[in-house]
Amino acid sequence: MSAEREELTNILPRLYGYHLVYLGEPDLASLVQSSLISHRVLINPHLMGQMSSISGLTGALEALPILSDSVDVVVLPHTLEQATNPHEVLRETHRILIPEGHVVITGFNPISMWGTWYGFKHMLGRIHNQGKMLSPNRVRDWLKLLNFQIIGGRMFYFRPPIDNERVNQKLKFMEKWGEHCWPIFGGAYSLLAVKRVIPLTPIRAKWRPEPIWQGSGLPKPTTTTLQNNKKQ
Repeated sequence: MSAEREELTNILPRLYGYHLVYLGEPDLASLVQSSLISHRVLINPHLMGQMSSISGLTGALEALPILSDSVDVVVLPHTLEQATNPHEVLRETHRILIPEGHVVITGFNPISMWGTWYGFKHMLGRIHNQGKMLSPNRVRDWLKLLNFQIIGGRMFYFRPPIDNERVNQKLKFMEKWGEHCWPIFGGAYSLLAVKRVIPLTPIRAKWRPEPIWQGSGLPKPTTTTLQNNKKQ
């Protein structure tokens, strides 16, 4: 969680606006504390009570109780991999974002030591969710289909899933090695995308074809005019 907080700390302070919406678990709400946006709202279908650090709102992630084109930043930390219909969550994210609004996504990388650990825990029933891990390439494809433009993102945290702070500190050298030697095997990934809206220029329909000449009657052929001039 510390690595993910550090990753979001490098992203969120660069995103400005009036409203930030966080979709996910209340336990991870502290991940958005680095944002400079003061009004932050957490939406979760099983939210119990209110929290002091962030406003809470109970609602389904596939049908957000938010007006369209009203939010500046949406943060999805491990949200898509825990959702039953992640593509619909992205659709709702696109709906509530203003034009040029940003979405920030994090998730576990399936082809990594963390991905293997996560899948093993899920198989044993120690991680209770209804979704599954999604590769960053798949999420990128979904974002492009929704007219998002991906402007940032990377793999991070190349250390193994060891719950020991002393050991993790000794393995810190793996971060630099991983970024240069095996970047696709990062334990987690981040994606930053912006909602693009293509303006449509209305074209007035022509119900009746307009004539391409002026006056009455058809114009005389050019060849006939030339022959008359020669006879003169």
